[in-house]
Amino acid sequence: MRKIILLMLGMLIISQIAYAGVTNPLPTELNLFKGESGRFKFQIQTVASNREVECNYRLAKESPLVVEFDPAGITVPAGTVREVRGTVSVPEEVDFGTYEEKFCISCRPTAGQTGTSVAIDTCDLPIKVNVVSERARDNMFVAPKPSVFPWQAAVMVLLVLAVIIALVVVYVFGKRRLLRKLEKKR
Repeated sequence: MRKIILLMLGMLIISQIAYAGVTNPLPTELNLFKGESGRFKFQIQTVASNREVECNYRLAKESPLVVEFDPAGITVPAGTVREVRGTVSVPEEVDFGTYEEKFCISCRPTAGQTGTSVAIDTCDLPIKVNVVSERARDNMFVAPKPSVFPWQAAVMVLLVLAVIIALVVVYVFGKRRLLRKLEKKR
Protein backbone atom coordinates (compact mmCIF):
# COMPACT_ATOMS: atom_id res chain seq x y z
CA MET A 1 0.00 0.00 0.00
CA ARG A 2 2.83 2.36 0.87
CA LYS A 3 4.49 1.73 -2.52
CA ILE A 4 1.26 2.52 -4.33
CA ILE A 5 0.86 5.79 -2.42
CA LEU A 6 4.48 6.78 -3.16
CA LEU A 7 4.04 5.85 -6.82
CA MET A 8 0.87 7.94 -7.09
CA LEU A 9 2.53 10.85 -5.29
CA GLY A 10 5.51 10.63 -7.65
CA MET A 11 3.24 10.61 -10.70
CA LEU A 12 1.36 13.62 -9.35
CA ILE A 13 4.60 15.56 -8.83
CA ILE A 14 6.02 14.60 -12.23
CA SER A 15 2.82 15.65 -13.99
CA GLN A 16 3.26 19.17 -12.58
CA ILE A 17 6.86 19.61 -13.69
CA ALA A 18 7.53 22.20 -16.36
CA TYR A 19 10.19 21.24 -18.82
CA ALA A 20 11.38 22.15 -22.28
CA GLY A 21 13.15 20.25 -25.01
CA VAL A 22 15.79 21.93 -27.17
CA THR A 23 16.96 20.92 -30.64
CA ASN A 24 20.53 21.24 -31.86
CA PRO A 25 21.25 24.34 -33.94
CA LEU A 26 20.82 24.19 -37.71
CA PRO A 27 22.86 24.34 -39.83
CA THR A 28 25.25 22.12 -37.91
CA GLU A 29 28.24 23.74 -39.61
CA LEU A 30 28.77 27.10 -41.33
CA ASN A 31 31.46 28.07 -43.83
CA LEU A 32 32.22 31.77 -43.41
CA PHE A 33 34.83 34.23 -44.64
CA LYS A 34 36.70 36.54 -42.28
CA GLY A 35 34.39 39.42 -41.33
CA GLU A 36 31.28 37.54 -42.49
CA SER A 37 28.17 36.58 -40.52
CA GLY A 38 25.96 33.53 -40.77
CA ARG A 39 22.55 32.62 -39.39
CA PHE A 40 21.48 29.59 -37.36
CA LYS A 41 18.28 28.45 -35.69
CA PHE A 42 17.04 25.98 -33.11
CA GLN A 43 13.74 25.13 -31.44
CA ILE A 44 12.56 25.16 -27.85
CA GLN A 45 9.67 22.75 -27.37
CA THR A 46 7.21 22.49 -24.50
CA VAL A 47 4.92 20.07 -26.32
CA ALA A 48 4.66 17.62 -23.43
CA SER A 49 4.69 20.28 -20.71
CA ASN A 50 1.69 21.83 -19.02
CA ARG A 51 3.57 24.97 -17.96
CA GLU A 52 4.82 28.09 -19.66
CA VAL A 53 8.60 28.49 -19.41
CA GLU A 54 11.05 31.38 -19.73
CA CYS A 55 14.30 30.51 -21.46
CA ASN A 56 17.60 32.42 -21.51
CA TYR A 57 20.82 31.72 -23.38
CA ARG A 58 24.34 31.65 -22.01
CA LEU A 59 27.48 31.47 -24.18
CA ALA A 60 30.54 29.47 -23.13
CA LYS A 61 32.77 32.10 -24.85
CA GLU A 62 35.44 29.54 -25.71
CA SER A 63 36.12 30.91 -29.20
CA PRO A 64 36.68 34.27 -30.91
CA LEU A 65 33.28 33.99 -32.63
CA VAL A 66 30.65 36.63 -31.86
CA VAL A 67 27.22 35.06 -31.27
CA GLU A 68 23.96 36.98 -30.86
CA PHE A 69 20.46 35.60 -30.40
CA ASP A 70 17.51 37.45 -31.95
CA PRO A 71 15.51 37.63 -28.73
CA ALA A 72 17.64 37.97 -25.60
CA GLY A 73 15.26 35.52 -23.94
CA ILE A 74 12.01 33.87 -24.89
CA THR A 75 8.80 32.77 -23.19
CA VAL A 76 7.43 29.51 -24.54
CA PRO A 77 3.76 28.77 -23.77
CA ALA A 78 2.82 25.26 -22.66
CA GLY A 79 2.35 22.77 -25.46
CA THR A 80 4.09 24.81 -28.17
CA VAL A 81 7.27 25.02 -30.20
CA ARG A 82 9.20 28.27 -30.62
CA GLU A 83 11.98 28.84 -33.11
CA VAL A 84 14.95 30.92 -31.99
CA ARG A 85 17.34 32.43 -34.51
CA GLY A 86 20.79 33.79 -34.08
CA THR A 87 23.77 35.25 -35.85
CA VAL A 88 27.37 34.14 -35.61
CA SER A 89 30.04 36.57 -36.84
CA VAL A 90 33.69 35.93 -37.62
CA PRO A 91 36.04 38.81 -36.70
CA GLU A 92 38.51 39.97 -39.38
CA GLU A 93 41.58 39.08 -37.29
CA VAL A 94 40.69 35.38 -36.86
CA ASP A 95 42.93 32.75 -38.48
CA PHE A 96 41.55 30.28 -41.00
CA GLY A 97 40.34 27.06 -39.42
CA THR A 98 37.46 25.51 -37.53
CA TYR A 99 35.97 27.15 -34.46
CA GLU A 100 33.19 26.00 -32.19
CA GLU A 101 31.18 28.08 -29.76
CA LYS A 102 28.93 26.31 -27.31
CA PHE A 103 25.95 27.70 -25.46
CA CYS A 104 23.47 26.69 -22.80
CA ILE A 105 19.74 27.28 -22.64
CA SER A 106 18.23 27.62 -19.19
CA CYS A 107 14.44 27.25 -18.96
CA ARG A 108 12.40 27.92 -15.83
CA PRO A 109 8.66 28.13 -15.22
CA THR A 110 7.34 31.66 -15.54
CA ALA A 111 6.76 33.67 -12.39
CA GLY A 112 3.40 33.37 -10.73
CA GLN A 113 2.93 29.67 -11.36
CA THR A 114 2.77 27.42 -8.37
CA GLY A 115 3.57 23.78 -7.91
CA THR A 116 6.68 21.73 -8.36
CA SER A 117 9.09 22.94 -10.99
CA VAL A 118 12.50 22.02 -12.24
CA ALA A 119 14.96 24.40 -13.87
CA ILE A 120 16.14 22.76 -17.07
CA ASP A 121 19.60 23.57 -18.41
CA THR A 122 20.54 22.21 -21.82
CA CYS A 123 24.24 22.79 -22.38
CA ASP A 124 27.01 22.18 -24.90
CA LEU A 125 24.87 23.08 -27.91
CA PRO A 126 27.46 23.66 -30.65
CA ILE A 127 27.77 26.34 -33.29
CA LYS A 128 30.55 25.13 -35.58
CA VAL A 129 32.16 27.57 -38.03
CA ASN A 130 34.80 26.88 -40.65
CA VAL A 131 36.65 30.11 -41.46
CA VAL A 132 37.58 29.69 -45.12
CA SER A 133 39.29 31.66 -47.87
CA GLU A 134 37.14 30.00 -50.54
CA ARG A 135 33.66 28.58 -50.01
CA ALA A 136 33.29 24.92 -51.05
CA ARG A 137 29.51 24.88 -50.49
CA ASP A 138 26.75 27.32 -49.68
CA ASN A 139 25.39 27.61 -46.17
CA MET A 140 21.80 26.74 -45.36
CA PHE A 141 19.64 29.87 -45.55
CA VAL A 142 18.13 30.99 -42.25
CA ALA A 143 15.96 34.06 -42.66
CA PRO A 144 16.29 36.87 -40.14
CA LYS A 145 13.47 37.17 -37.69
CA PRO A 146 11.02 39.75 -39.00
CA SER A 147 11.24 42.97 -37.02
CA VAL A 148 7.57 43.62 -37.75
CA PHE A 149 5.00 40.85 -37.84
CA PRO A 150 2.41 40.94 -40.68
CA TRP A 151 -0.47 41.94 -38.40
CA GLN A 152 1.61 44.82 -37.02
CA ALA A 153 2.32 46.03 -40.55
CA ALA A 154 -1.40 45.89 -41.38
CA VAL A 155 -2.24 47.93 -38.27
CA MET A 156 0.40 50.51 -39.20
CA VAL A 157 -0.98 50.80 -42.75
CA LEU A 158 -4.51 51.26 -41.39
CA LEU A 159 -3.31 53.96 -38.99
CA VAL A 160 -1.51 55.82 -41.77
CA LEU A 161 -4.61 55.62 -43.98
CA ALA A 162 -6.78 56.91 -41.13
CA VAL A 163 -4.45 59.88 -40.60
CA ILE A 164 -4.42 60.67 -44.34
CA ILE A 165 -8.23 60.50 -44.51
CA ALA A 166 -8.51 62.73 -41.44
CA LEU A 167 -6.16 65.30 -43.00
CA VAL A 168 -8.14 65.29 -46.26
CA VAL A 169 -11.42 65.77 -44.37
CA VAL A 170 -9.96 68.64 -42.32
CA TYR A 171 -8.57 70.25 -45.48
CA VAL A 172 -11.86 69.98 -47.41
CA PHE A 173 -14.03 71.27 -44.55
CA GLY A 174 -11.51 73.99 -43.73
CA LYS A 175 -11.45 75.15 -47.34
CA ARG A 176 -15.28 75.22 -47.46
CA ARG A 177 -15.46 77.21 -44.25
CA LEU A 178 -12.87 79.67 -45.53
CA LEU A 179 -14.79 80.11 -48.80
CA ARG A 180 -18.04 80.74 -46.88
CA LYS A 181 -16.36 83.42 -44.75
CA LEU A 182 -14.99 85.12 -47.85
CA GLU A 183 -18.44 85.07 -49.52
CA LYS A 184 -20.09 86.60 -46.42
CA LYS A 185 -17.57 89.48 -46.43
CA ARG A 186 -18.51 90.38 -50.02
